[in-house]
Amino acid sequence: MDIWYLLRIVPVLIAGVIIGRWFNGERKKLRAMGEPWYKTWLTVPGILIIIILCFLVALRFYVANN
Repeated sequence: MDIWYLLRIVPVLIAGVIIGRWFNGERKKLRAMGEPWYKTWLTVPGILIIIILCFLVALRFYVANN
């Protein structure tokens, strides 16, 4: 591993931490209001996480088949 590889990974990790903390804050807020668990996934950070996961799965299938 060289320094350039690590410098490319750091922004992705920071973005993941930011979205994760945002999602956790929404989860705590909705849980305090007594909302059901799935309501968290209907917030903006929840939808972003779902879209990113779908993209990664599609990318994995595309790479595996080409």
